[in-house]
Amino acid sequence: MTKTRKFLIVSHGALASGFRSALELITGAVGDVIVLQAYLEENVPVEEDLARLLQGAGAAEEWVVFTDLLGGSITNQVLRVMADLPGHDAIHIVAGVNLPLVIEVVLGDPGTPVATLLNEAIGRAREQLVYVNGIIND
Repeated sequence: MTKTRKFLIVSHGALASGFRSALELITGAVGDVIVLQAYLEENVPVEEDLARLLQGAGAAEEWVVFTDLLGGSITNQVLRVMADLPGHDAIHIVAGVNLPLVIEVVLGDPGTPVATLLNEAIGRAREQLVYVNGIIND
């Protein structure tokens, strides 16, 4: 049985919406991309929303969750929610997200195992982090 691959971008503030907006502008692909933005108006955690969204993980759904900071409160909340779900092995968390990574993963071949897709995309996304002045000055 093929799982439906879904994507969730979770961030402090409106960063997640910015990623989704840029993704839509560049690729038009946002159908299965959901965003959660924490701490916009109140200091409210996103754990309830995360649990509601991720409860289908497992037999029917496979989730890729992008978070903004490794070790940040958002990533920690995702980890807590994931630990309580029976299908937690179908939830894949990537912290320190950047736009090239989101684009490549969202547009990635659904037939490619998600771990393979993520490892390859993370390698290429790291190559996008460049001090451009250093390049033009050499």
